[in-house]
Amino acid sequence: MNASRGEARLKIIKFTSSIVAGLGSIKHLDEALESQNIPKRVAIVCGNTTYLIAGRDAYDVLNSTGYDVSLIVREFRATLGDSEALVDELKQKRVQAIVGVGGGTIIDISKYAANKLGIPLVSVPTTLSSDAIATGYSVLWQKGLKQAIPTSFPALVIGDYDILSKQPPRFISAGIGDMLSKITALPDWRLGFWLAGEKYNDFAAKLAAYEVELLISRLDDIAKKNYIGIETLFLAEVFDGYLMQIAGTTRVAAGSEHLFCFAMEQLSDKGLHGEYCALGSIIMEYLQVGERGRVRQLLERVGAPTSASELGIDKSVVVKALTMAHKMRNWYTVLGTVGLSEASAERLARYARVV
Repeated sequence: MNASRGEARLKIIKFTSSIVAGLGSIKHLDEALESQNIPKRVAIVCGNTTYLIAGRDAYDVLNSTGYDVSLIVREFRATLGDSEALVDELKQKRVQAIVGVGGGTIIDISKYAANKLGIPLVSVPTTLSSDAIATGYSVLWQKGLKQAIPTSFPALVIGDYDILSKQPPRFISAGIGDMLSKITALPDWRLGFWLAGEKYNDFAAKLAAYEVELLISRLDDIAKKNYIGIETLFLAEVFDGYLMQIAGTTRVAAGSEHLFCFAMEQLSDKGLHGEYCALGSIIMEYLQVGERGRVRQLLERVGAPTSASELGIDKSVVVKALTMAHKMRNWYTVLGTVGLSEASAERLARYARVV
């Protein structure tokens, strides 16, 4: 039955990600895997740096508790090619589960491989620079374009607050930038519903709005990287995965600011995903509410970049990204369907004080 707006719809919402978190939680990795019935034949996937941060500890714990562990350590790139190569390697090893230890790149390629092989993924983030640690998408480069590829959600997310509290401040502020982007994403989502007939879930939207206010109330703790701050940012990023499952769309956490971010990622590698989201939120909030915006002040409180120059990016790159942004996804946002002319983009970036 094709239900129109307002009619009852059958909804099946399956929360796939469990959470194990706390100080030193990686020391109990074996217990966490057993609690979720994760198979014993596993591969730990990490980079050279994240091996030293947490991968080695993960290997030691599992290897000493009866797991058949394959260790894969290399400098992965966030490309479809590297992801497919990992799939082939894991097939040969006949692993039954993946433990991805690292930042966004490692987690994204691990999600892709786990989904392709139909096996569970355990996400062990070493940074909190974006919500990639728990979402059902892998953002990978293919043929010069960065694409969001649907995957399964992690079966388990491990948050070791000892490890996460030692990450560089830049990753924390980038994570805040990604989380605060809901300030502009949620109004965009409503526009998409009313003006373009996009799927909308009011309950998920209200939960997302509350999450933003909770983050704002604890910004100082997050910036200090104390226990409550790390826990708040970690759980907020994991909760994004739940929000997407409730909403049935990423629109609950991404709007025009993410479209700008996607365009920037095509044009420059100088900024992190969350930093581009932060700049995008400043710009798009100016479009939405003018000078009454609050994103800039919130970002300044945690030392996040609020201008392109702070990232070493030229004004022309920002302007080009703004003219491209509306084409990045088939989403209706404050950018409309036609987008910005070069002159309008330059003026908007200047008025929003991003250039």
